[in-house]
Amino acid sequence: MNSRLETVVRIAGSSVAGVVAFVAVTVLVTDGLEPYVWPSLLVGLPAGVAAGVAAFALAILGTRYYAERGTEAGVSRRTAVRLWATLGALGSSVVGGALGTAAVVLWGGGLASGLVFVGLPIGLLAAGVGGALIARFGARRSDRRRASPR
Repeated sequence: MNSRLETVVRIAGSSVAGVVAFVAVTVLVTDGLEPYVWPSLLVGLPAGVAAGVAAFALAILGTRYYAERGTEAGVSRRTAVRLWATLGALGSSVVGGALGTAAVVLWGGGLASGLVFVGLPIGLLAAGVGGALIARFGARRSDRRRASPR
């Protein structure tokens, strides 16, 4: 398969994965929180968008990583750093968003307002910081590994 066709297939497949994750998480969160949160769709939509974007990014980078793994040259440093930075950003987002939401709920706020107005912005900020740190220091670490004689 030529490289343009591979790129189109990779983007189409990743888009399908993102849409499926968006729909599944939106429906599950909205339905699961319906007895506890009145506007449960206000919580389900941001969770679905975050899951869809995460699934899209992981599918794009994961398929590229898998395709490069089978080549003679192996996985490029650029692809490895991007994959690890994306995983770090997702982990930072989940942890930061959960801590922000928990803080609002424990101090007497509602779950929906905690998720939408505190958890989501803190999660996005934590994702940016976590991904940037891992990309910066992960690239330096891989440079040191190649430079050291073994």
